[in-house]
Amino acid sequence: MGKIRVVSGPGPVLEKDCRTTLKAHVNGRFVDRKDAKVSLLSHSFGRGSAIFEVVLISQTAKGGAFFRLIEHVARMFNSAKLLLMDMPISPEEVAEVVVATAVENDISFGTAKFFAYYPVEEFHLLPADPKVEFAVFCDDYGRQGITADDLAKPVSAGISTIMKLDPRTIPIHAKVAANYVNAALALMEAKKKGCDDVILLDTSGFVAEGPTSNVFFVEDGKILTPTSRNTLGGITRDSVIHIARDLGHEVTEMDISPERIADFDEAFYTSCSPGIAPINSIDSKPIGTECPGPATQELARRLHDAYEGRAPQYENWLTYVG
Repeated sequence: MGKIRVVSGPGPVLEKDCRTTLKAHVNGRFVDRKDAKVSLLSHSFGRGSAIFEVVLISQTAKGGAFFRLIEHVARMFNSAKLLLMDMPISPEEVAEVVVATAVENDISFGTAKFFAYYPVEEFHLLPADPKVEFAVFCDDYGRQGITADDLAKPVSAGISTIMKLDPRTIPIHAKVAANYVNAALALMEAKKKGCDDVILLDTSGFVAEGPTSNVFFVEDGKILTPTSRNTLGGITRDSVIHIARDLGHEVTEMDISPERIADFDEAFYTSCSPGIAPINSIDSKPIGTECPGPATQELARRLHDAYEGRAPQYENWLTYVG
């Protein structure tokens, strides 16, 4: 695979031989994953102020490809803006480094996760030194023993008693580490009830989202999803809305009462991974008569066409590895 040029903010352009060892990219250089560390006293560890993104790397006829990498990078910079964090590199440099890390690790089907964080040790609420560092990690599903079929299995869901964070108290549209304590607690509660996953309600009592996903319902052929007012702006969510409308489906973003769920014909989650996950039951009540239902199946097929480069109209959603 030769050499790649890696640009990461101020400083020299780096050249690295591409290897298949598991490497992280931290502040302009590749290091072994085990050497990518931050102090336990860092602000982002102690206060949860790290922002991050997770991007799918899908398999195509041309090799691995990031799905909507540019939109993920843009969302990270929006998170930084909401957190008043000064990014150390540009969006273009972030995209280049993320791709370079996938090349370095020879990833063709997996995920990349990249972070911006305050590494300096800090005892106070605000970082006295607002220096921000940037790091990228990639992993391959094959190395984890995960297949595409594993990622798309139907799941059971439960409605949590723990409500989604209120946007009047914290910027919920920022993908910041601290926000995920809320989601983790909700998922723990659901797991204790025997469910695979969870649905959180907002503080007005309407359906919000899953812990790391958005949620959709199908009723009489129409596709419904909660508004983005109280949910993270999911990039897979946006992709599915585009695809559904291109296929001729009516898609409505609206407030959805949990009391309506029993009447829906289909339900599914969307996320970076698995893309679309059918929901077969909510609080032990079956959803519809088959899972996945026809609309879910159609959308999943078309989304995977986009993932794998078989849908020319969505070609601009792909950033190829290497």
